[in-house]
Amino acid sequence: MSVVGPRPHMIMVDDWYKPQIQKYGIRSAVKPGLTGLAQVSGFRGEKANMMYEMEKRILSDYFYVKNWSFSLDIVIILKTIILIIEGDNNAH
Repeated sequence: MSVVGPRPHMIMVDDWYKPQIQKYGIRSAVKPGLTGLAQVSGFRGEKANMMYEMEKRILSDYFYVKNWSFSLDIVIILKTIILIIEGDNNAH
C-alpha cells in the first residue's frame, strides 16, 4: 500500500464494477493508497446513484494513474490534511 493512490475496494466490488465501467481496471496499475484524488475531490461515501458516483471515482483514479507525479502526490496529501483539519461534509 502507498500513501497516495486509488483507494482499494473489496474484491466483490471490483468484480461487480470491472465489467460495467470501462476504465476500472486501470486502478490495478498502481498500488492502492490511504488517500487519493477521488477522495480529496469529494467522490466517496454512499450516494443515491452509486454507478454514477463510481464512474466519477474511476475517472479520477484514471486521471491520477495517467498523470502521476511527485507534485500531484504532494497536492493530494496537502488537500487531505486540509480536509482532516477543516472537516468535510462528504465524509461518512
